[in-house]
Amino acid sequence: MTTPNLHAQELDHAPLTTTQNLNFTTLLEQTLAHAPEALETEVRTEQAQAMVDVGESWIAGRPSAQLDYIDDQMLSDLGERELTYGITLPLWRSGERNTMQARGQQYNAQVAAWQEAFTLSMAGRLRQVLADMQDADTLLATEQQATADARQLLSIAESLHSAGETARRDVLQARTLLLAQQRNELAAEAARVDAERNYQMLTGLTTRPAKPHVEIIQTTEEVSPEHPLLRLLRSDIDLAAAEIDKTELDALGSPTLSIGSRRQRAGNQNDYQDALALSVTIPFGGRAHVNASTSSARRNKVDADVRYLNTYRELNLQLHEVAHELFTLNESLPLSKEQAQLARQQWEMAKTAFVTGETDISQVVIALQQTRRSARDLEVITLRQARLITEFNQIVGVLP
Repeated sequence: MTTPNLHAQELDHAPLTTTQNLNFTTLLEQTLAHAPEALETEVRTEQAQAMVDVGESWIAGRPSAQLDYIDDQMLSDLGERELTYGITLPLWRSGERNTMQARGQQYNAQVAAWQEAFTLSMAGRLRQVLADMQDADTLLATEQQATADARQLLSIAESLHSAGETARRDVLQARTLLLAQQRNELAAEAARVDAERNYQMLTGLTTRPAKPHVEIIQTTEEVSPEHPLLRLLRSDIDLAAAEIDKTELDALGSPTLSIGSRRQRAGNQNDYQDALALSVTIPFGGRAHVNASTSSARRNKVDADVRYLNTYRELNLQLHEVAHELFTLNESLPLSKEQAQLARQQWEMAKTAFVTGETDISQVVIALQQTRRSARDLEVITLRQARLITEFNQIVGVLP
């Protein structure tokens, strides 16, 4: 029979080597660094800093240069000349600069909230691939045990046939059972290959932890408002509110101050006169236009509120569903253990009875198949219990 390692090589994926140096913390750090979303960190930080810089500026926008020139040479040609030049500065409205500074701080807060939510999201994906590998390893071991049992039955049948104590058809039936079980083992091995490939894609590593990932369930019945995802959604609400204020101020317009110099003469017979040029513009009125400009921003704020409330409800619903399933599994786990033990005992008894000629091979095959099903069912329930614990902690929003 081909060894498991050769099977994996035929699938172009040798089993990953294990190491004691990998724990969940180091794996999460590697996962965060390897994730494409990590590219957002620098961009979000730069955006937040840009918003902070705007609020710290002494003027409300970009200054502009101004130049006016009047010359009658192409018309009356009396020698009239006028040159005005200067700079125009947009000014803050009362309280506007404080509003923009608060907006910059909210962008900073959103960056921190996004980083926590991103970390939790990657932790959830890491928990999933680790659980997938553990499922695949455990079920492969179950199938390997069933293959060993089937091979043992074939060996017994061949020995009895050689001694003339059983028919050739018993040997053929035992071999057929072994071939079917070997296919089951190959399928389990392929599942492990897929699980390890997903792990590699997520972490970028070619080694895996030597021990399975195990967590202790958190003792809580509700999702805290400090959940990283909820904090991120609240920061979206705060930013949406800040955008309403900014949009309103933009629609109102900014007063401007122009400072410059004017040089002019009335005609060829006059001397040039120089003067200081100052002008101030103050926009006013237009409340209907302001309300129209802020309507989209107000709708975005309501949308952010709705997303927060729906997410909070969905997280609590998921939490209660997982808790209920965990309770059910905890109740059924002892029954599954007892069932697997009884099936194993029946297989041993049927095997002994076949050797002594007290039963035929059909009964032994049935007992062996029942042993495999019971063992697999027990492992599935046990693995599901461990996975639900990690899902529960993920929904609550805590890291191991």
